[in-house]
Amino acid sequence: MGTVYDYLTWRGDLTFRKVPFGEVDSLILSMLSYLDMKDIVPDPGREVELPSVWAASKEYLERHPDPKKAKMGILIPKDIVKMMRAMRSTKRFGPIKMMGFVNLIDPETELQFSAVTFLLGDGTAVVTYRGTDDTLVGWKEDMNMCFLPVVPAQLKAVEYLHTVAAKHTGKLILTGHSKGGNLAVYAAVHCDPAIRERITAVYSNDGPGFGKNILDDPDYIEMRPRICNLVPQSSVVGMLLEHDENYTVVKSRQKTGLLQHNGLSWEILGNSFVHLKDVNPESRKLDRTVNQWIRDMTPAQREEFAEAVYQLFSVDGAQTLTDIVAARKKWFSHTRSLDPKVHETIQKMLSDLIGINKVSKIKDFFRRGSTEEDVAK
Repeated sequence: MGTVYDYLTWRGDLTFRKVPFGEVDSLILSMLSYLDMKDIVPDPGREVELPSVWAASKEYLERHPDPKKAKMGILIPKDIVKMMRAMRSTKRFGPIKMMGFVNLIDPETELQFSAVTFLLGDGTAVVTYRGTDDTLVGWKEDMNMCFLPVVPAQLKAVEYLHTVAAKHTGKLILTGHSKGGNLAVYAAVHCDPAIRERITAVYSNDGPGFGKNILDDPDYIEMRPRICNLVPQSSVVGMLLEHDENYTVVKSRQKTGLLQHNGLSWEILGNSFVHLKDVNPESRKLDRTVNQWIRDMTPAQREEFAEAVYQLFSVDGAQTLTDIVAARKKWFSHTRSLDPKVHETIQKMLSDLIGINKVSKIKDFFRRGSTEEDVAK
């Protein structure tokens, strides 16, 4: 079985006019959206000549000759740059135009939003939403989804779609990975009806779910046949919150759910992923356990937990996961100076989740200030 790189070799000479856009293409563009294209791809308000993937990747590589030094964060796979190198020389991806790059981070409103649009050359625009990046604000916004009916990034996703649809009058495809998949579905359901009619497909690549109010929305039900939910066999992220059971399971080369979240590990056969009948029992168990844990809390309790975790990770001025890892020893020691109520909230919520037999270890974690070894025990 092949990978994304094999797909680019096998199918790279086939334009979108010859072979229509499919699920593997949706993942490739979703992963590409994690790269910082500021000042390379114009924002939606600029009327300038649009760069091709080939031209944009050339400029990106000139700015970042060493992918290891590119500021992508600790969880974003550096192999995305390798994927981009392979894409740029293909007939399928190299010539397509890029437009409307947006990257917004606002700690005050707890917003993390980024998107970019690809013009396929066959009259279709692919609106691509980035997932959660390295910022703690982005992770806080993810947690806010557990108790808020809508988060700022979802509203921005709709606004962005309206902007693109006003500039491009043809067919639309929406896609995203992780939170980006959630944003793609949300935007498709909540956009103007005239725009919704132009949407031919929506792809959520291991994206988290929603509150039940979304799944019961008539507009979601109307859009449902055009939504493709893709999750790996040990999915973690794609099983969070309420989700449609109508998903497609794909095979990943990685063994654990969190590692399988990296779409570059998904196996490919021909022009589609290798499909499996269902997620594995561990993923089902996690789905039941975590989502029941969330349901058992009131919205106020969920908010309290989210705020406590955010305070925990933001100690000593950390703004990104990279900041925490870079100064992890100092960060662990500073957790002892947090408000005792924050400790108590996290202890109680995690105890409810993982079982009463772990309570002593959680308390000991905070009492001693912890080490990385303590976390693994």
